[in-house]
Amino acid sequence: MNKMLLDANTLIAAFDESHADHRRARRFVEGLRRFRTSPQSQGAFLRFFTRPWTDAAGARQLPRMGTGEAMGRLKAILALPEHEFLADDISFENVSLRSLSGFKQWNDAYLIGLAAKHGLKLATLERKLGNMDDPHRPVLAVIP
Repeated sequence: MNKMLLDANTLIAAFDESHADHRRARRFVEGLRRFRTSPQSQGAFLRFFTRPWTDAAGARQLPRMGTGEAMGRLKAILALPEHEFLADDISFENVSLRSLSGFKQWNDAYLIGLAAKHGLKLATLERKLGNMDDPHRPVLAVIP
């Protein structure tokens, strides 16, 4: 497989050993000859690691990483020989509203459109995104 764009959750899970889906995401990414990231997925990666979070008990936790460490981790991923950068080169006005049901899905809809424009598959851990995919030109690759 050579034509794969990673969504943010796949990017985070594949390169964060503490993530619940790390093994399956990592195995998937390691099976790719090439993978792509975009500014959308890179920014989500950085936000995830540098924002405070709430644990299962409801206690507020400090960010998982400082800004420098998170950027260093991202730069290491971007330097991998398998990585290719894909520019965000579509407008949101061209994003399909197919089954868009809430504010949290804008980024997913954008990445589906971006992958479709470039003839790529969008690697995701999220089965629920299937309703957003175009059944006539599907682009989602849900990681098993």
